[in-house]
Amino acid sequence: MILQVRHAMKGHPYTVPHEATVNETARMMITAGIDTIIVTKNKEILGSVTVNEILRCTYTPGFNPAKVSIESITDKDIILVRPTTALSDVRTIFTESDVDTLPVVDRKLVGYITLRDLLTVQPEQRARAQEVR
Repeated sequence: MILQVRHAMKGHPYTVPHEATVNETARMMITAGIDTIIVTKNKEILGSVTVNEILRCTYTPGFNPAKVSIESITDKDIILVRPTTALSDVRTIFTESDVDTLPVVDRKLVGYITLRDLLTVQPEQRARAQEVR
């Protein structure tokens, strides 16, 4: 059994428009209980932002999260994957690039996968695959 992104991804991703402020985005993430959000511009994926990135910026002297758009802190270095992408390929992407979130698309945005998701699912799925053999 080849482990795929669909086995590890988070579905039903939250999105935020690029012009939303950092404060608005942080409130949305706290309310939804999520640690990653996908930033969009004109219904296209612009990038992603994590809670850690928001915290890092808000403690920067002179940074005003109520006035700064989320786009300004968005990681725009994105690599898209499909639900059927092998997790071994995702592992390669994470180790060879500087991204920590991969949006998952299947004609439209269907989820995302993070390094933490990959690390969490690997041992669990391998055990199930061994049982099937």
